[in-house]
Amino acid sequence: MTPIVFNILDLIDIGGSDVIEHKLATFSSPKNPEIENFIKYRAISFAIGKLSITYLVNDDQTGNILGYFSITHKSIIINGDNLSSTTKKKLARYSRMDASTGNYMASSFLLAQFGKNYALEKTDRIDGSDLMRLATDVLINIQRQIGGGIVYLDCEDNEALISFYKKQNFKEFDDRFSSKDNQKYIQFMRFF
Repeated sequence: MTPIVFNILDLIDIGGSDVIEHKLATFSSPKNPEIENFIKYRAISFAIGKLSITYLVNDDQTGNILGYFSITHKSIIINGDNLSSTTKKKLARYSRMDASTGNYMASSFLLAQFGKNYALEKTDRIDGSDLMRLATDVLINIQRQIGGGIVYLDCEDNEALISFYKKQNFKEFDDRFSSKDNQKYIQFMRFF
């Protein structure tokens, strides 16, 4: 298996939305229905509307979708109270601090969606670390083109997910509660 990354907009240009929708229907994420619902029902419209761009990771031999990630650019406010001096110094390169609140305001890359395809046999699935490496490669390329240096994400308050993101060099900086989902999310960031 050799994973290849495709921008969903490029695939739409080549095959049209209907063909891509059919391919996206093969994706399954029973552990996280939000990941599955996004790829099946919103990824195309979000990409066309430029709200976020989804990148499909396909197996070059079978054409199967191994996983995907979605990226967008978003402003973020980071509370400086619980940050180390080193983190504050790094943040100062990419953000502005509001002296009255101690919060940092930054334009950041949001890793909005990230998931692998559980419809495939376990031996055919991509490892989460490999999927993150591919997402990181895309983010570094985008950073070279437009600048920036902070990537952040929201993660469900789930110990396995939290551990995974920490192993990927993301640092926890805050949490938030979504009344829509009735869910607590841990917020992570990483510098490039």
